[in-house]
Amino acid sequence: MTIEITFYPYKLPLMKAWPGATGNPVHFREGWAVKAEEHGCSGIGDCAPFQAFGTESKRTAHHFLRQCAGNTWPDSAELLGRLEQQRTGYPASCFALETALLDLDSRKAGLPLRNLLYGKASDRLQVNALSGAICDENTLSCIKSGYKVIKLKTGKQTIEEELACLKALCRNLPPEHFLRLDANGAWSRDEARYFLAAIEGLPIESLEEPLRQADVAAFADLQAQSNITLALDESLKTLDLSDVLANPAIRRLVLKPAVLGGLRCTLALAESAAAVGKEAVITTLVDSAIGVHATCQLAAAIDPFSPGLAHGLATSGWLREDIAKPPEIRAGYVFLSDSPGLGIHETF
Repeated sequence: MTIEITFYPYKLPLMKAWPGATGNPVHFREGWAVKAEEHGCSGIGDCAPFQAFGTESKRTAHHFLRQCAGNTWPDSAELLGRLEQQRTGYPASCFALETALLDLDSRKAGLPLRNLLYGKASDRLQVNALSGAICDENTLSCIKSGYKVIKLKTGKQTIEEELACLKALCRNLPPEHFLRLDANGAWSRDEARYFLAAIEGLPIESLEEPLRQADVAAFADLQAQSNITLALDESLKTLDLSDVLANPAIRRLVLKPAVLGGLRCTLALAESAAAVGKEAVITTLVDSAIGVHATCQLAAAIDPFSPGLAHGLATSGWLREDIAKPPEIRAGYVFLSDSPGLGIHETF
């Protein structure tokens, strides 16, 4: 028996420009649907590099996928072992290939992929809405759709302008609704302290990546000065994870399996975080439906470690078209099917 790897390109337009991490708006998501096939049974994965968030470039990913597709793999275990050694250099590619192999294995086992990862995985998850830049949105449509946690990008305009926008939004926010903010490393330490002090007492669920130059000590010091939960996201690629896990002041990690290199290593990191009292939020990279399904399956496996957290999985609405049907979201929750594997029925 051998595993055959094939991959197919896609380019998906967004409904509107998405505010990227480096201030460059994104208009399309491009990548490849990856297929692993063995004796007529197949699994699929999504390779959609996003270099600004820490993945390899599209060109590098294409080279690695061609290399893997050109080899003969006697079984899943051998290719999975190869991916373990390549996650750092090819995270988006390894995420796609591992997902395809795990989808294949869980289909053969007759299990949803999440139960292959963790036997007591959840079947539904709370998710946050991704509404856009803080001064461009009124959050009303998200509230009407049933989302209780609404994520907004900050750090795009002056702090004073954004504070004014934020306070106006909060005045119209219904009870038991919260805003999750993401600064994408926009501020100096003094700017971040000022912003946090100004939003104290507002219904802010958390603030991701406030510091332009994040190190573990600076981030922990900032957290010690605020009651608002701060979260590390893209800076996890450059920080020493053992230092992050060892620092008790750090409360939350935002984990993107396409950036970290796969489902299993992300699950292991979330388990390690939970063991030392830290929360783990799982998010997509505004992937195709294949990547969103995979990330939802992972989040469901992790949900029992940090129950009740809203995960960043409701990104399919940003795509004008898609390559498969995305997971079902109702009233701020994603509902996962009991179908084996990822739960995708389209043929690739």
